[in-house]
Amino acid sequence: MVVRVFASALVGVALTVISSHAEAAPDRTLQPLAHAELENKSHTTLSARGIVAALDVRHTTNCNVPVVWADANSSPTSPCSMAFLTLRTPGDTQAHASSFPLTPYGTEDDGMAQLRMSFRQLDASSPFPQVMVSAYTGGAHCCSLTSIFDLRSNGRWQHLELGSMDGDGEPEVVDVTGNGQQEILTVDQSFLYAFASHAGSEAPVVISRYHDGVLQNVTRDPAYRDYLAKDLADRRRNWIRSGRFEPNGFLAYEVATMANLGKFSEGWRDMLAHAQSTKESGFGLSLCDLKPAAEKQNGHGCSVKEKELLPFPEALSAFLVQSGYITPEQAASVRENQSSASAPPPSMASAPQNPPPPSSAVARPTATDSDTAVSEKSTKSGSLFVTLAGFGLALYLLPILIAYKRDTVDQRKIAIITVLLGWTIIGWIAALVMALTQHSRKA
Repeated sequence: MVVRVFASALVGVALTVISSHAEAAPDRTLQPLAHAELENKSHTTLSARGIVAALDVRHTTNCNVPVVWADANSSPTSPCSMAFLTLRTPGDTQAHASSFPLTPYGTEDDGMAQLRMSFRQLDASSPFPQVMVSAYTGGAHCCSLTSIFDLRSNGRWQHLELGSMDGDGEPEVVDVTGNGQQEILTVDQSFLYAFASHAGSEAPVVISRYHDGVLQNVTRDPAYRDYLAKDLADRRRNWIRSGRFEPNGFLAYEVATMANLGKFSEGWRDMLAHAQSTKESGFGLSLCDLKPAAEKQNGHGCSVKEKELLPFPEALSAFLVQSGYITPEQAASVRENQSSASAPPPSMASAPQNPPPPSSAVARPTATDSDTAVSEKSTKSGSLFVTLAGFGLALYLLPILIAYKRDTVDQRKIAIITVLLGWTIIGWIAALVMALTQHSRKA
């Protein structure tokens, strides 16, 4: 108990250290008009501005029906517990309500959990609020599914899926610039695990607006440049404090964000200055990874050569083109600049070669036995140092590795304590206890 209290205090200190160096920014998070979570109940109701929404979990024998959050790889077996969303407009009776089967729901075997809904005025031009519904799929570092339900002008309800997002809960709804416009704040999930582990990956911000049934990506709108620049500065500061942990994960995010700011070339140069080789990082993309799913066929449509990991800059440029952050012309431009920078100067290429040195013993002294012994000893010492350093680093990061392996609820706090306060030994022990004793999401 004492250790847990002390660990909590250390978390507070660590978070204070980090936040004290960051610029204070106004909280632009917008609260919903109304909000409800199903929790352990089988029914909950919400209403706002004449719209009534109800979430129900019903036991049914008709499970093989089209659902909002369909899993293409599985089909629910009957009987099952199914979650339904029922929506009524002003003047509707219960008989005229619109009902949507969302997903099999309950335990991990039955489906998803943590079902919740909220009313939000995402579209300022609509006379009625929109209904945002989300549920948690479970699993390590995963995932929430969210949909927006909107009453269209023809009197019918339309739903729009936001896709799978890391973590649990609804995406954040904010007013970035303070002008009254509501934006949905998410991140580009495709960056996770692409060039680093989950802990070392950074995903670029995605800013979206919902209007007239369409979700539009407005990240590159000039109005949001200050927000993106501050996000980049804050994350870079934290990355440097962490000892530039898994550099390629941060650098991929940085180049993408700089591209969104119209400064791709500048971001690319910084990436080249700090990048780690694919071999060193152990993460990366191959030509097979970059193929469309229909072509690679889960890897069966790729040759052995295509499955080899590409050099980080080459993989990153192709990935950014595929993701729409840069154009093929921009990618070709940086490749040409990189090739010309690595080519030898013309004068060196055309210069005559120096003649070989004389073959006399005076001009080319031979190595003595003592020189060879010293060299071998130095090599062995260097290898031993690398081995011990690697073991020491793995031991230092052990609480983080255990926390992510067990998928504990406070992984980020444990990582902060380990990185910033692990050197105090007491901080390391507290982080280890938290990693071993905290509740696991897998449970």
